[in-house]
Amino acid sequence: MSAKAKRAEFFLDVLRDQGVPIDGATKILDLGCGAGKLVQAGRELGYDFHGCGIGLRDAHNDADADLISHGILRDIDLNPYHLPFDDCTFDVVISDYVMEHVMDYPTTLREMHRVMKPGGVFLHIFPPRYMPIEPHVHVPLGTMLRQRWWLKTWAMVGIRNEFQTKLSAQEACDANYRYLNSHTNYLTKRQLRDQFGRYYTDVRFVEDAFLKSSPRGRKIYPLTKLMPFLPTLYGAVKTRAAFGRRPELASTQAAASYP
Repeated sequence: MSAKAKRAEFFLDVLRDQGVPIDGATKILDLGCGAGKLVQAGRELGYDFHGCGIGLRDAHNDADADLISHGILRDIDLNPYHLPFDDCTFDVVISDYVMEHVMDYPTTLREMHRVMKPGGVFLHIFPPRYMPIEPHVHVPLGTMLRQRWWLKTWAMVGIRNEFQTKLSAQEACDANYRYLNSHTNYLTKRQLRDQFGRYYTDVRFVEDAFLKSSPRGRKIYPLTKLMPFLPTLYGAVKTRAAFGRRPELASTQAAASYP
């Protein structure tokens, strides 16, 4: 089984752990699907995966062309922001390391709510605010500290990501400053709960299921019997797993009225 197929099965295992029934008829949206590899793998496993992202038509290869031509992979409209699917289309919306890039939570969550069926669920996997090393630029505490002096200090001691090896310290600092402040948004757990709670019910963080289901997490999951706080700690500094449910139709009117 390919790495992407294993990743698709991992998402489905976590959802099943939350009591969500999954079968070949379950319509699943990968929000921010990148090149669509997770969608392709999920469909090869027999699941009804779809995906949307930014710049898909510019980044796709021949293997993705068929998925794009059949509307399985679609570009997100940005002005205004609009997910390219009809209302009440999906049973499940997932994302894999995408939510840390969402700069406008209300608009994104409102659109996600729109394309979900009443009673549908979401599962988002993403890095937390208190992750010791920011995962994109590799700056310590870059999830919280993105002032130029802090970024310049780490650039001067040689911290670079794989795209910055030839940059000077000042160039790396400037690049990181622009990227972190315009493309990343690390919310606290309370802020996440507040944002998700405006549109969804049954919002909870499911890092215990993440540890139980992920290949690496399974190695440390047995320790949770001795250290029941381990999933909470893992969610604070390593990986956040957020789950929630769109209210049933009778309860959606209030959520839809949010700005």
